[in-house]
Amino acid sequence: MSEGAFERMVRWYPAQWRSRYGDEMAALLEDTYATASDVPIRHRLGLARAGLAEQARAAGLIGSAQGPEERVRAGSVLVLCGWALFLVALAIFGKFTDNWFAGTPRSGRWVASSSFDAVTVGAAVGCAIVLLATLCALPTFGSLVRSGDWKVLRRPVLRAVTSAAIAAVLLAGALAWAHHLNRHDRNGGLPVYSALFVVVALAAVVALMFATAAAVSVARRIDLPALTLRALGLMALGLSGLMALIFVGFVTWWASESVHAPGVLSSGIGNGIPFTSITLPPMLLAAGLLMFGGLVLALGGSVRIARAIGPGHATT
Repeated sequence: MSEGAFERMVRWYPAQWRSRYGDEMAALLEDTYATASDVPIRHRLGLARAGLAEQARAAGLIGSAQGPEERVRAGSVLVLCGWALFLVALAIFGKFTDNWFAGTPRSGRWVASSSFDAVTVGAAVGCAIVLLATLCALPTFGSLVRSGDWKVLRRPVLRAVTSAAIAAVLLAGALAWAHHLNRHDRNGGLPVYSALFVVVALAAVVALMFATAAAVSVARRIDLPALTLRALGLMALGLSGLMALIFVGFVTWWASESVHAPGVLSSGIGNGIPFTSITLPPMLLAAGLLMFGGLVLALGGSVRIARAIGPGHATT
């Protein structure tokens, strides 16, 4: 293989790191191994692990930022990453709870209904907060684009836009087809449609991942005014609080249904996956784990933000 093969091995590292150390690392690999195919798997995995750690460090996800502004930026990025996990979990929860109301007896419905409403309203408000934060950062990003200094950001942004467009086209096609199917076919009765649904779901998750990666890349590089950065930090704190509310509502709904309507959890209503357990349906378990992971990230980011904008540490 050519030298380019060694250079591709350090693609795990962030662009700024590669521009400074990438050639030296590739040369070292070439001096150590005759060809790229001779590099042991454990060393390839080590490069990937170290590169991802450097990516996380550059994004402020690990390590300690120096000044208050950088701590607010790093904390907000952590909250955003947590919210991305929540969006995937909410999509799973929404699919699972399709028509749950019909399977729940009136006597135990009010607790589950209130909890479900809390999740729904919290998700809507959370999306509104993220949209507002995007609008706040948009003028600065626009200035960066007009100045021509966004070459490093071009790839992640275009990748996010392209993946979102592909996911939107697939979703539109699936929805158009769904209108011509009955409920049985939409919920596992038609294997071809089920396969398409999986493809659409994967495309949406990939688009969300690319969008989050692009947002993190932009957040790392744009020079936001201090007041805007502080406002974004406060929005991130509010979003973290909503995530906690959503998680509580999710757990409460799950507990209420397991007591009053176990058939909703075990019969596959909105699930599409036959499963006999009343308490641990696979889709709900996956959604809960994603929410918990997202909440951990958000709380970690909130601690950084609170320490940075607290008394005596206000951004200037």
